[in-house]
Amino acid sequence: MYPSASLVSEQHRNKIIVSVIFKIKEHGSVGNKDDRIILKRFPSDIFNQDNLVQQQIYVTEVTAVMPLVDYHPDVNHMECVEQFNQKSPTFDSTQYQPEELVYRAYETDESVGCEHYICGCLQQCPECLNFYGCRQCHNDSESHLMNRKQVQNLKCRFCDAVVPYSESCANCKQKFCEVSCKICKFMCFIDANEKPFYHCDKCGTCNVGLENSYTHCEDCNACWWTDQLDSHVCCKNRAEKCCVCLGNIKDSIYQIHDMRCGHTMHYNCWSQLLDQNNYFCPVCKKYSLDDNQIEQMTQYFLNYVKDKTRSNIPVRVHCNECQFAFDFFKQDIYFCHKCKKFNTEELQVEGDTNKSEEYIKSLGEELVAYVEWNKQLIIEHSMRLFKLDKKETQELTKALTKKVLKGLILQIQFDGFPATYEEMLAILFKLK
Repeated sequence: MYPSASLVSEQHRNKIIVSVIFKIKEHGSVGNKDDRIILKRFPSDIFNQDNLVQQQIYVTEVTAVMPLVDYHPDVNHMECVEQFNQKSPTFDSTQYQPEELVYRAYETDESVGCEHYICGCLQQCPECLNFYGCRQCHNDSESHLMNRKQVQNLKCRFCDAVVPYSESCANCKQKFCEVSCKICKFMCFIDANEKPFYHCDKCGTCNVGLENSYTHCEDCNACWWTDQLDSHVCCKNRAEKCCVCLGNIKDSIYQIHDMRCGHTMHYNCWSQLLDQNNYFCPVCKKYSLDDNQIEQMTQYFLNYVKDKTRSNIPVRVHCNECQFAFDFFKQDIYFCHKCKKFNTEELQVEGDTNKSEEYIKSLGEELVAYVEWNKQLIIEHSMRLFKLDKKETQELTKALTKKVLKGLILQIQFDGFPATYEEMLAILFKLK
């Protein structure tokens, strides 16, 4: 599965993460290791400084993968997971008994290699002739980049013999890797259970994933999920550097995350941004999330602003998603009614309560557009605050016409929400 650290000296050891796929005994507990029946174990990752915080978090997690009846131990784990996800995209583990499920947990262990790969050899750079654990180790230490495709010689970590490129040592016969690419000189013991890969001649490199699930896009010169090919953001001039760490994109050992805005970053850099609650592209400030994630955030913020009061200080607001600029009253967060998103920021404070009547009226148009789209918020707040019955709710809904809303929203901005339902009705009657 992977070589034991006891076979090499300390300098050739690394700390790794091992996936444990298991089911539990009848009436057993997921948290009790004695109740686990191991179905499969395989190496998943190597602890390294770039991802250490995330790794320390997820290595403690135990997750339900799929129903036991859908798991096939003879199939590579990732292929089995992908087949199940396509079959049941809305899988809900709470609908099953614990013993009816397959779980994934993690263990830590020591093996052989560097902080980037589990590998039994060092590679010699064809330019400087120095040996390094991998091209990433070389590039982090030297002033030049290692041309991995021209690597010809290896040094065995087990016996120190220098041998021509191969998957095992010609001297001591120890395996160097479980999987490899003779073109890219990629070598590792993390196999298709965790990271299936294929070499794409058009990309000129190896890609992580099941080859039959990807199609190469000729326009942006990259491989995409076949199901997403027609809808992907085609980056004809994809940047060569990550917009977060400025590291190389195409020759990186990390997966690539292409954002909706067209900018690109390493997947692990994106994950670190998410861990910091940063959901935006560092270049253009648009969301770095997919459509479903953006919708979830929008709903979250809609609930957040329900009970928030606003000041009577007008401000200029800019939407980072659609570039629309509008005026609103100062608050914590702003909703763009043009693109229906909350990715906005204040440009500057335009004035105070002494603003002209004409300005306030024009500002009211923006407020009405906001409230009309989300009219239900006022109704829900009124129902909760005034404890309205069904008939009263229907009357309020009917009374909130466009004309009334225009005046009501300004009244709320300056004087606050009515304290009683009778006060609300009086305001509506006056505005009618």
